[in-house]
Amino acid sequence: MVKFNDFFERITPRKVFEQISPILINPTSSGIQINLSRRFLIFQLLEKLTRRIEDDPYLNFISILKNYKVLGNIITGNLHELHRDRNTLYFKNFFIDRELYKFVKADLEWVYDNYEELRESLKLTITKRGIIVYDNHQQNQFNVLLLTIHSGTWIRRDIEDNLAISREKRLLDEDIDTDKIYGPLVLDKGGIWIDNKASRFACDYNRGPDRRIYANKSECWIKEVWKEGLSMAQKNWLIEGYEEFYFTLDKLIDAYKFNIIFDGHSMKDAPGRPLISFGTKYIPSFYMPIVRSMQRKMNVLGYNPVSLNVPYSGGFILQWLSQKYPAAFTLSMEVNKLLYMTKNWKSTKVKMLNSVSKNISFIFDIQDDDALQPGQKLNLKATSKINNP
Repeated sequence: MVKFNDFFERITPRKVFEQISPILINPTSSGIQINLSRRFLIFQLLEKLTRRIEDDPYLNFISILKNYKVLGNIITGNLHELHRDRNTLYFKNFFIDRELYKFVKADLEWVYDNYEELRESLKLTITKRGIIVYDNHQQNQFNVLLLTIHSGTWIRRDIEDNLAISREKRLLDEDIDTDKIYGPLVLDKGGIWIDNKASRFACDYNRGPDRRIYANKSECWIKEVWKEGLSMAQKNWLIEGYEEFYFTLDKLIDAYKFNIIFDGHSMKDAPGRPLISFGTKYIPSFYMPIVRSMQRKMNVLGYNPVSLNVPYSGGFILQWLSQKYPAAFTLSMEVNKLLYMTKNWKSTKVKMLNSVSKNISFIFDIQDDDALQPGQKLNLKATSKINNP
């Protein structure tokens, strides 16, 4: 297994070039003999390829993933290509099991149906474990790095069979459909979106290494997690996925430039909880006026209360990012499930979800606070009964 700290050793496309060029420039006696002029031409072509990779953040990112080989196989392509291949045998067999395949396929179809204008330009990177990276990065424009790491519900079958909590009860604590709430922010405006189809109940990517796999009585909101202890092989497999996720996140930030890093979640309703909450624990004070502006905009749009750090101030991902990139604008958000789900938390109200999603995207528009007046409330039909019972 690759050590956690080893994942973050810096590597550039030029290092990749230096590794592969000797094979072509100095072939062995058993290799193909290439004369000097042709070797020089190959060298020039490799140099051009290297420069192109270094200038293109997407190629840079993909080349690093493939060079490390720690992610196993990955599928890459634009939205049109992957949607076209979604029913092929190679695509189905790529994933660990057919349940995970169905989750990924459903997501591809949702994005494809709702974003016709992105079918050729939106680039995707998909891993066997169900991490999907949507690349809508816009050069020299506003770009968000969005994470919806708790939106998934998939668990490998042998691990799920060992859970003490039923699937029905587990789904009550999952961030159901948060990918559809927050994803349009990147798809409409620009940036990179990392979505995760795997459940936090197997391994929680928003916890530190010592808490990433829940234990019985380790969580105040659930007493018994496992019927019996996981095997060492199962734990190692889950830890590998955790480390791969942080490796991917680190390399993305190296390859791209972002205006804001945004971690999107949902929360169950409970006494004292607001409709919307921003987690600001790891934001440099320089950016707090922007957060206050977002808070005011949500109030004007009819969401009340909109709080800071209630009940969550930011998870491990933002803590980790703030340590590595202390000047980064890192922000989390919690949306109360009252805003888009039925009272029993078992199904989604699509119109309400779309309303919340549009309003969240709206507050990221760069404008004066006075640009939106109380009489200009947007998309509030779905939430009016909640705000005015």
